[in-house]
Amino acid sequence: MSNSTDKILRELEEERVRRTMLTKEDLKKTYLELEEENFPINKRIKFIADLGSCKEIAYHYELICKDWKEDRKHNIESSFDRHGREGIEFLFEQLTKIENEKIRILTAFLLAEILSKLKHREFHSSFCNQLILILKSFLNVSDEILRRKIIIAFGWVGTSKEIDLLTQQMLNDNDALCRAWSATSLMQMSFHRVEAEVICKKTKTIFAQVIEKEKDLYACGIMIEAAQILFGKKWISSSAVENIEFEKIEKARKTAVRFLSKY
Repeated sequence: MSNSTDKILRELEEERVRRTMLTKEDLKKTYLELEEENFPINKRIKFIADLGSCKEIAYHYELICKDWKEDRKHNIESSFDRHGREGIEFLFEQLTKIENEKIRILTAFLLAEILSKLKHREFHSSFCNQLILILKSFLNVSDEILRRKIIIAFGWVGTSKEIDLLTQQMLNDNDALCRAWSATSLMQMSFHRVEAEVICKKTKTIFAQVIEKEKDLYACGIMIEAAQILFGKKWISSSAVENIEFEKIEKARKTAVRFLSKY
């Protein structure tokens, strides 16, 4: 048993050393091979792990941007959090240089996603606060898909000061999914930087208002689901929301509004 454990530990250490020693040329060669083979999933997963553990942060980001520009979903950004503080500082630096709006917003979203995974690190709060200012500057972007990402990002890094910002989006955004994700982001805040009680106190009336008036049935279902998690209730199932079941959503709407109006 001991020999077996030692062997596994030795192999893990060898793999760690191999990854840290990878050069940009090594990575380029592997990427070209992956392109030729149309990115088979097993090899792609190994390559993504290599990127996250290597020292070539700039090249990792270059490949992420290539995916974004070509609208490919190879998930190359999923290991960027392994670069830790150095990777985060690198992304903040890129935000001061990039001119392309889409790439800037996706970079800010990636930063928020990374910070949501590194809540235990000592730099977490200061970087979140720095990112909030950047996210606010993007909030009025006309592209709904990009605006949804900004709204989602607030749920990961926002403070109680951003609750009003999200409730306004929930009330006034002209895109149904932006309104829905605003509700979800308020719920997400309770898992990150804001106590659920604080959110409930500030949003109960607005949740009742938006759930009652929401015309898009799917968005309404998402709002109800977010509210029930925040307020500790069970009004609707995820499957009823996903399948847009009219009767179940309407029944949950009435129950939720009644509860929130009295809460």
